[in-house]
Amino acid sequence: MKKPQLLDNSSGTFTIEEQIACVLSDLSSTIIAEDAIKCYLLKYKIDHTAKICVETVSLMTKCEKAQLPIVQIAKATFYRHTQHYRIVFTPGWELLEKKMQSALYHQFTEQYFYSEEIKAWIFVRNQLTENELEILSNRSSLDFTNKDSIQKYTDLFNIFIGRLIKHIQSTSYKKKIRDRNRIKKNNKKACVELLNHLIAKFARVMVVRIDFSLKRDIQTILKHASTMGIPYSRNDLCALKGFMSKFKNNWRNNDQLKGIEGYIFQYEYSHATGFHIHCYFFFDGSKHQEDISIAQYISDYWKKITINQGSSYICNMNKNQYRYCGIGMIHYSEIEKQSFLIKTFDYICKADQFFIFSELKKFKRFQRSKLPIPKAKSGRSRTLNTATKLH
Repeated sequence: MKKPQLLDNSSGTFTIEEQIACVLSDLSSTIIAEDAIKCYLLKYKIDHTAKICVETVSLMTKCEKAQLPIVQIAKATFYRHTQHYRIVFTPGWELLEKKMQSALYHQFTEQYFYSEEIKAWIFVRNQLTENELEILSNRSSLDFTNKDSIQKYTDLFNIFIGRLIKHIQSTSYKKKIRDRNRIKKNNKKACVELLNHLIAKFARVMVVRIDFSLKRDIQTILKHASTMGIPYSRNDLCALKGFMSKFKNNWRNNDQLKGIEGYIFQYEYSHATGFHIHCYFFFDGSKHQEDISIAQYISDYWKKITINQGSSYICNMNKNQYRYCGIGMIHYSEIEKQSFLIKTFDYICKADQFFIFSELKKFKRFQRSKLPIPKAKSGRSRTLNTATKLH
């Protein structure tokens, strides 16, 4: 038999720009499932604090490669015998400056637990005086005929960005980022390790992707869709954890569910969906071929466990619409399909690195099953190649 090429955790990696784009998409839309088939795609305005957080991360990311000065005074022009000055930003910075103005006065609440990028922003911003804050947040009101006024703004802006750059280049900051990245990398590595062991054992693995949540009143959600300022509930998280614990405990006594050879869970929160779980279920592809049928069974069982309070969205129902499909049946020789699946691992392991709801901070949000027991050797063994990398 041909040697299966097993991928490592360098495969399917998102850039920081791709991560931010995915986070923005997740924060501005959600799928509300009335049942396994009838679903609604709901688009809405991003929560103000969440939007500020994402924009702040974008700015801090830009600071990593920034070179001062960011803004300068351009050559003056004459209009009606009066000199008019304008300021010129380094490409890409003018839009960030506009977004930055919203974050200058924003009060970051304890509802979120913030990333190191956002903490760095808050620390440096808090060093500004009230007068400096006012100058930086009111560029549109500058007197562009007054060179001293314009110079004061450009100098202050460059000083502020310089402080941000200095902070993120500090040893302590870099260590915190490395520690965070190590945790995320280890989580992704755990996902890839599980996939590789399953591929090595079964050669064909059937992957089912389902999102579990609790039902929310669709009329209430639509009523608040313009702002999505729906408060989260601690009781919802407790209930979700309790239902999932019961769901897992019942596997061994269920003919369909005991066929689950491995799983990955990631707990998250969004304003429309509330607390929810991204779930991967892995089956032996030689015994299970109908991914949608099994997914529907799991969905129905979730509703039963939750006493009809549960909602679910089956990703496999729309797998043909995905540009990069990594679900359904995956053969050991389908390296590209495996890399697509690993890319989704990369995202779920990093999705909460910018900010998370405080209620989830102390909870084990990422969960993975134990590695499967290797199949007993019989006949010719299959040699594994674990060094393959996709870039």
